[in-house]
Amino acid sequence: MIRFAMPRVALAASLLLGASVVGAAASENPQAVPQLAAVTTDLGHNASAVTYWVDQSDGWHVVTTVDTIVGDDRLPEQARHAIVRFSALILPGQSQVISVPGSVGSPTQALRIRRLADRLEVTSVPEPEVASSPAIRSDKASG
Repeated sequence: MIRFAMPRVALAASLLLGASVVGAAASENPQAVPQLAAVTTDLGHNASAVTYWVDQSDGWHVVTTVDTIVGDDRLPEQARHAIVRFSALILPGQSQVISVPGSVGSPTQALRIRRLADRLEVTSVPEPEVASSPAIRSDKASG
Protein backbone atom coordinates (compact mmCIF):
# COMPACT_ATOMS: atom_id res chain seq x y z
CA MET A 1 0.00 0.00 0.00
CA ILE A 2 1.31 3.46 -0.92
CA ARG A 3 0.73 6.39 1.43
CA PHE A 4 1.99 9.93 0.93
CA ALA A 5 2.79 12.40 3.68
CA MET A 6 3.54 16.09 3.49
CA PRO A 7 7.22 16.41 4.45
CA ARG A 8 7.32 19.75 6.24
CA VAL A 9 6.51 18.33 9.65
CA ALA A 10 6.87 14.60 9.00
CA LEU A 11 10.16 14.88 7.12
CA ALA A 12 11.67 17.31 9.60
CA ALA A 13 10.79 14.99 12.49
CA SER A 14 12.09 12.01 10.55
CA LEU A 15 15.45 13.56 9.82
CA LEU A 16 15.94 14.94 13.31
CA LEU A 17 15.04 11.71 15.03
CA GLY A 18 16.68 9.39 12.49
CA ALA A 19 13.39 7.56 11.98
CA SER A 20 11.56 6.71 8.80
CA VAL A 21 8.84 9.10 7.72
CA VAL A 22 5.38 7.70 7.13
CA GLY A 23 5.18 8.09 3.40
CA ALA A 24 5.14 6.10 0.23
CA ALA A 25 7.26 2.99 0.21
CA ALA A 26 9.37 2.61 -2.91
CA SER A 27 9.19 -0.85 -4.38
CA GLU A 28 10.08 -2.65 -7.56
CA ASN A 29 6.91 -1.16 -9.06
CA PRO A 30 7.65 2.50 -9.80
CA GLN A 31 5.11 4.95 -8.49
CA ALA A 32 4.62 8.55 -9.59
CA VAL A 33 5.53 10.82 -6.68
CA PRO A 34 3.62 14.08 -6.16
CA GLN A 35 5.57 17.23 -5.34
CA LEU A 36 6.46 17.51 -1.62
CA ALA A 37 5.40 13.91 -0.91
CA ALA A 38 7.98 11.96 1.09
CA VAL A 39 8.88 8.48 -0.15
CA THR A 40 10.62 6.10 2.25
CA THR A 41 12.79 3.30 0.84
CA ASP A 42 14.40 0.44 2.76
CA LEU A 43 17.88 0.00 1.28
CA GLY A 44 18.79 -2.99 3.44
CA HIS A 45 21.90 -3.21 5.63
CA ASN A 46 20.20 -1.01 8.28
CA ALA A 47 19.79 1.86 5.82
CA SER A 48 16.73 3.75 4.64
CA ALA A 49 16.17 6.76 2.41
CA VAL A 50 13.58 9.54 2.38
CA THR A 51 13.08 11.27 -1.00
CA TYR A 52 10.98 14.27 -2.03
CA TRP A 53 11.07 16.86 -4.82
CA VAL A 54 10.27 20.54 -5.26
CA ASP A 55 9.54 22.38 -8.53
CA GLN A 56 11.61 25.56 -8.64
CA SER A 57 12.27 28.09 -11.41
CA ASP A 58 15.33 26.19 -12.69
CA GLY A 59 13.71 22.72 -12.58
CA TRP A 60 12.86 19.86 -10.22
CA HIS A 61 15.10 19.64 -7.18
CA VAL A 62 15.15 16.12 -5.74
CA VAL A 63 16.35 15.69 -2.16
CA THR A 64 17.20 12.28 -0.71
CA THR A 65 18.37 11.74 2.86
CA VAL A 66 19.93 8.36 3.70
CA ASP A 67 20.07 7.19 7.32
CA THR A 68 22.31 4.20 8.11
CA ILE A 69 22.41 2.65 11.56
CA VAL A 70 26.00 1.83 12.44
CA GLY A 71 28.06 0.94 15.47
CA ASP A 72 27.52 -1.00 18.62
CA ASP A 73 24.12 -1.30 20.33
CA ARG A 74 25.76 0.01 23.50
CA LEU A 75 26.24 3.46 21.91
CA PRO A 76 23.61 6.16 22.45
CA GLU A 77 20.91 6.17 19.74
CA GLN A 78 22.10 9.50 18.25
CA ALA A 79 25.66 8.15 17.85
CA ARG A 80 24.47 5.15 15.84
CA HIS A 81 23.11 7.09 12.85
CA ALA A 82 25.22 8.08 9.83
CA ILE A 83 23.07 10.53 7.86
CA VAL A 84 23.89 11.98 4.44
CA ARG A 85 21.76 14.14 2.13
CA PHE A 86 21.86 14.22 -1.67
CA SER A 87 20.32 17.03 -3.68
CA ALA A 88 20.10 17.07 -7.46
CA LEU A 89 18.42 19.03 -10.22
CA ILE A 90 16.85 16.32 -12.39
CA LEU A 91 15.64 17.17 -15.89
CA PRO A 92 13.22 15.07 -17.99
CA GLY A 93 14.93 11.82 -19.03
CA GLN A 94 17.58 11.98 -16.30
CA SER A 95 17.96 9.64 -13.36
CA GLN A 96 19.97 9.28 -10.18
CA VAL A 97 21.01 6.02 -8.48
CA ILE A 98 21.95 5.85 -4.79
CA SER A 99 23.21 2.64 -3.19
CA VAL A 100 24.52 1.73 0.24
CA PRO A 101 27.28 -0.91 0.43
CA GLY A 102 26.75 -3.94 2.61
CA SER A 103 29.10 -6.61 3.79
CA VAL A 104 31.31 -8.38 1.23
CA GLY A 105 29.33 -10.81 -0.88
CA SER A 106 25.91 -9.57 0.21
CA PRO A 107 23.48 -8.16 -2.36
CA THR A 108 23.05 -4.40 -2.33
CA GLN A 109 19.80 -2.60 -2.97
CA ALA A 110 19.84 0.74 -4.72
CA LEU A 111 17.39 3.57 -5.09
CA ARG A 112 16.68 4.81 -8.62
CA ILE A 113 15.08 8.24 -8.94
CA ARG A 114 13.96 8.92 -12.48
CA ARG A 115 12.18 11.86 -14.09
CA LEU A 116 9.90 10.94 -16.94
CA ALA A 117 8.39 14.05 -18.54
CA ASP A 118 6.10 15.52 -15.88
CA ARG A 119 6.45 12.80 -13.22
CA LEU A 120 9.09 11.44 -10.87
CA GLU A 121 9.51 7.74 -10.12
CA VAL A 122 11.27 6.31 -7.07
CA THR A 123 12.11 2.61 -7.36
CA SER A 124 14.11 0.10 -5.35
CA VAL A 125 16.42 -1.77 -7.75
CA PRO A 126 19.25 -4.33 -7.51
CA GLU A 127 22.77 -2.94 -7.25
CA PRO A 128 23.75 -1.14 -10.46
CA GLU A 129 26.39 -2.80 -12.62
CA VAL A 130 28.81 0.10 -12.26
CA ALA A 131 28.97 -0.39 -8.50
CA SER A 132 29.92 -4.06 -8.84
CA SER A 133 32.49 -3.53 -11.62
CA PRO A 134 36.22 -3.64 -10.92
CA ALA A 135 37.83 -0.27 -10.24
CA ILE A 136 38.87 1.73 -13.28
CA ARG A 137 42.62 1.81 -13.62
CA SER A 138 44.52 4.96 -14.44
CA ASP A 139 46.52 5.12 -17.67
CA LYS A 140 49.34 6.87 -15.83
CA ALA A 141 52.30 4.72 -14.88
CA SER A 142 53.04 4.61 -11.19
CA GLY A 143 56.49 5.46 -10.21
